[in-house]
Amino acid sequence: MHMSIRISLSALLALGTLGTHAATATGGPTDYARAPGQPIDQVYTAQILKFTTDPSFNSPLTDYLPASASVPTPEKVLGHISGAPNYLPYSADVYRYFRALAAASPRVKVFSIGKSEEGREMIAVAIADESVLADIDANKARLAKLGDPRSIKMDDATADQLIAQSTPVYYITGTIHSTETGSPTALMELAYRLAVDDAPYIQHIRSHVVTLITPIVEVDGRDRMVDLYNWHLAHPGQSYPPLLYWGHYVAHDNNRDAMGMTLNLTRNVADTFVGWHAQVLHDLHESVPFLYDNTVGDGPYNAWIDPILTGEWQQLGWDNVQQMTTLGMPGVFTHGDFDTWSPGYLMFIAAMHNGISRLYETFGNDGADTVQRILEPAEYQRTWYKPNPPLPTVLWSQRNNNNYQQTGLLTALNYFSGNGQQFLKNFYLKSKRSIEKPQQAGPAAYVFPVDDKRSGSRAQLLRILQLQHAEVSRSSAPVTVTLPKQDDDKKAKTRTFAAGSYVVRMDQPYSRIVDTLLDRQYWSPKDPQQHPYDDTGWSMGDLFDVEVVRVTDNAILKAPMSVLESITVPQGLAALDMPRAKLPRIAMMHTWLGTQTEGWWRMALDKLQVPYDYISTQDVAKAGNLRAKYDVILFGPIGGTSTQQIVDGLPMWGNPMPWKTTALTPNLGHIDSTDDIRPGLGASGVASLKRFVQTGGLLITAEDTASFAIDVGMAPGVFITPSSKLKVVGSVLQAKFVDRRSPIAATYTRDELALYSAAGQSFTVSNQITGDHGLPNAKDFQRPTGRGGPHDTDTPEGRASIEAPALPDVKPWQALPLNAEQMRNNPWAIPVGQRPQVILRYADAKNLLISGLLDSGDEMAERAAVVDARYGKGHVLLFASNPIWRGETIGSYPLVFNAIVNFDKLDMPPAKATVKDSP
Repeated sequence: MHMSIRISLSALLALGTLGTHAATATGGPTDYARAPGQPIDQVYTAQILKFTTDPSFNSPLTDYLPASASVPTPEKVLGHISGAPNYLPYSADVYRYFRALAAASPRVKVFSIGKSEEGREMIAVAIADESVLADIDANKARLAKLGDPRSIKMDDATADQLIAQSTPVYYITGTIHSTETGSPTALMELAYRLAVDDAPYIQHIRSHVVTLITPIVEVDGRDRMVDLYNWHLAHPGQSYPPLLYWGHYVAHDNNRDAMGMTLNLTRNVADTFVGWHAQVLHDLHESVPFLYDNTVGDGPYNAWIDPILTGEWQQLGWDNVQQMTTLGMPGVFTHGDFDTWSPGYLMFIAAMHNGISRLYETFGNDGADTVQRILEPAEYQRTWYKPNPPLPTVLWSQRNNNNYQQTGLLTALNYFSGNGQQFLKNFYLKSKRSIEKPQQAGPAAYVFPVDDKRSGSRAQLLRILQLQHAEVSRSSAPVTVTLPKQDDDKKAKTRTFAAGSYVVRMDQPYSRIVDTLLDRQYWSPKDPQQHPYDDTGWSMGDLFDVEVVRVTDNAILKAPMSVLESITVPQGLAALDMPRAKLPRIAMMHTWLGTQTEGWWRMALDKLQVPYDYISTQDVAKAGNLRAKYDVILFGPIGGTSTQQIVDGLPMWGNPMPWKTTALTPNLGHIDSTDDIRPGLGASGVASLKRFVQTGGLLITAEDTASFAIDVGMAPGVFITPSSKLKVVGSVLQAKFVDRRSPIAATYTRDELALYSAAGQSFTVSNQITGDHGLPNAKDFQRPTGRGGPHDTDTPEGRASIEAPALPDVKPWQALPLNAEQMRNNPWAIPVGQRPQVILRYADAKNLLISGLLDSGDEMAERAAVVDARYGKGHVLLFASNPIWRGETIGSYPLVFNAIVNFDKLDMPPAKATVKDSP
């Protein structure tokens, strides 16, 4: 039996004022005492107690709500307290509350910070003393000088004066992940507390910190999630569909966009963080019991962050854990298994812009139901970093979640308010050290040579750097620099960059994000962290197929150049350095199993202004003649999905699960709709796709959809290469073109191309449908017992020796040639004109890794990476990797679009086998 050591709320109300110990913070209160004499909202407070399932899941900071005669609570505006069961507010309701709060309190201001892809508003809410908010523009100006020490001539004394006059900004963001539903209501109540409560520690927060809140980051997904939850409430006991579409394009991956900056929400948050010159970006999530402060995280840390930041992570994270543990709340911990390597997370905008990135994972129920939850052993077992773990089973409510979120944030804000001067000083020092990077760690700059023929792709990458608020310059005269010596260089070499080359200097405040994105990454296979949380490599110059030169010679900084206001990206296919072309009839096919990964493909089509129909596997199952409507069907990756799942869909037991627009669900069904998401492609859909290709269509597949095409027989002679020890985790790998004559390789100017690989998939090709297993070849041949040494040829006695024909010796990406005997009456032999054609293959093991993690790479080295398979009169293009991923793989986009525009020109003779091809 779990026994609480906390007295009941009614007893606390009777006591009135509660004094609870807080962290010792320089210049701040040392406890969480309530304001003497401030009245309590008894009705609201009683509901807090009612909806909290155990007193230990609350704290003295959130087990009451102060009353106000003029400022409305969430209940007054929306009819429910924050964290109430069976209720989720839409984004419009959340915004209505914040605007009512701002209208009633001079301590609150609401700012519009942009729109989503579907036109919904995003807001930021500033909360502080009235005098602080009145000074907000002047405060921004002071913080801007600290954020760019060049403006004060790098003078520490001037910086100290500005620090003493300035108020730091703590930026909190909620609900980037739409299924994590608790943050909007927690942040509404937090804002009310910060505006109304006169507890000494909150008064100190108000007077020493600007708390900035974006309550909903993914607003499109929030409104769809509320629809889905309302459908669930209206159909008790029935299964309800998962949230298939969060944002317009992607779901969970919206928290991996801080590199590519492709989504409106990412750019809006980045612009707000940088525009306010905030010191902290604290992102709220809900997937771990009960509160995981992954600020501290686990190694390896990102290699380009300032060491000052690692200390700040420890300082804030461990204090948070200590405070909440002291308050008696179980299951609060830090460290954990989240590595802080990738800069793709939303919170990492701060880490890469001289701030402090923070993130909470709290426990949520994917809605506002109160649910008995059963935890897994790894979640409730005690470890060195989790000495007070969560309970094995727990009755969990949304109110519990709101208590944890608010308590964590209030203790963090209290600590931050007491140490604001230190964090402002660190903000200045990190900015200064970023500017000093050329003289310290280096490099001096990254140069994009003007003569690179991939000007469209280069413009896209330079534009991303500008969206990251980095300065991009252009030289007005040639400049010669000394390059670092390579391993085999006897002396250093020089290189001259022509006038007009693009230069991204490292003596600027946001040099770290540039260095992070353009440098290469290496994750050792022997690193103690054996389970990377996300991609381990992302070197964007490589992935964009753009020449980027890392220059360590500070002479580059003396060259005449000017900062560019903006980079113009060509429109349409010119952005991929492709000529204008007549586009065929295109369909983008998706399953109802998951729509995120193919969402990156939809985004690419939209941004390149390529028209297409968006169809589902259910549509294909019902279709008649697909070829009459389409020339090309894109079947983007789903994400680890089997062929059986694609064909069968979800199990058909239980009730139908609709995804469509109704009065109850007005935000569903606009991207695509169905009466029941469960049916899959089915046998009829497979047959329909086969007819489409057989009659001349082009089907483009990648990763799991490529495996599907192979499994159902639409890629004769192509197989997934088996592996046992191979380990690739989101890495950048080197590939080489095998056949430059293919229209798929058109527009490429280099023999090599960097490819993103999620897990190291590759292909093996054969001239037989059954594969090459058992066919004699030089690699596998071993001489039999007989005369001579191991390298001699055995000679039979009693007759003249007859030399045997040489066994075929081919490269790993090539099919074994079939001799006349093997072709004789062989129904499995693929006709010459129908054999698969390898377009790209991976490099040899020594040169395979460009960035990231690779172990046992010999299992995929030199194997096929992109294959054009023939099926009837049509083609199936198979990508072992994902060519369109997170807006980071622009260099491989043309492979897809070359195939699209040349869909009817792919029937060319296969390249001759080149057995002496270089590795």
